[in-house]
Amino acid sequence: MADRFQAKTNFLAAVGTALASQSRISAQIAQRPLPQPLQDWLARLRLLKGVPFGYLVPDERMLPPESIRFFTLDQGWVETMVDGAMSIGRTLGDKPDMALIPLEAAAFAHSAPLALAVTPRLRALALGVTPAPAPSGPITGFVLRSKVVSDTPGMGVNVYPQGHTPADHDKDPTVDIQLLDILRYETLGDASDVVICLVAGEAYRVDIHQPPEQLHYGLDVYEAPGGTVTATKKVHTFTIADGKVTLAPDFVAVDVSADFRPGGARVAKMAALGQSIATTNKIAAVDAAEMGFEMVEGVGMVSFIKGYKP
Repeated sequence: MADRFQAKTNFLAAVGTALASQSRISAQIAQRPLPQPLQDWLARLRLLKGVPFGYLVPDERMLPPESIRFFTLDQGWVETMVDGAMSIGRTLGDKPDMALIPLEAAAFAHSAPLALAVTPRLRALALGVTPAPAPSGPITGFVLRSKVVSDTPGMGVNVYPQGHTPADHDKDPTVDIQLLDILRYETLGDASDVVICLVAGEAYRVDIHQPPEQLHYGLDVYEAPGGTVTATKKVHTFTIADGKVTLAPDFVAVDVSADFRPGGARVAKMAALGQSIATTNKIAAVDAAEMGFEMVEGVGMVSFIKGYKP
């Protein structure tokens, strides 16, 4: 009994000494800045940069072609991964150096919050924008595998939390639309059909859209069987009074079939097309801004809802 009591006493004393030592070391380390390259390296690791794809998707059946998978980043898994990365050279002999344990624990505790705070800086630095605030909650994201990824470089993405999507705002205008800060969004390799995205917060709705530079003039209906054009454009009519533009609530479908060149079914006569739009708006002519307003089509977009099953 006495031996067990003494062993317990010795163990508690050793733990107390280790904690006191770690506390002193932590106080000293906190006074020294963590080098920026090391912060960036740890931040990249926390965003899964450099992590083999097989660790993210162990089996191809988990991410079949033309599929998307939402996920939440397990911070326990991330901490273990970072600890493993920082363990290089930790033990060079057949036994661990017990004297280094308090130092390693203090260094890890000091570096973890700094690296997490730097994660928004990496993407902001690449885009030349102001970094978003450091993540304060869960980090979630998605992996998308689709031919669209490889065929359409530069696709954009908007990620919304539940309850603050454009659809929620349409139902209740008092609801504000919130965009989650994107921490990482990139294709996993050259000519790859897989893209990964990590955001600060709980991802619920994801909008994938074509690059903004693909804005273009467009028609709502266009057919040209045998070279005979049938085309319709929905025109948003407007009136201008005292420099103020007032839009009508509905569109007007305008037949613009005659506004194409004879023998050139895919070539529009811009003057004739502009006149059709002007006539619909009951004005003499449209200027460049009005023409652009009526003709420009937004980029293609597709939305994904977490947990949605059609």
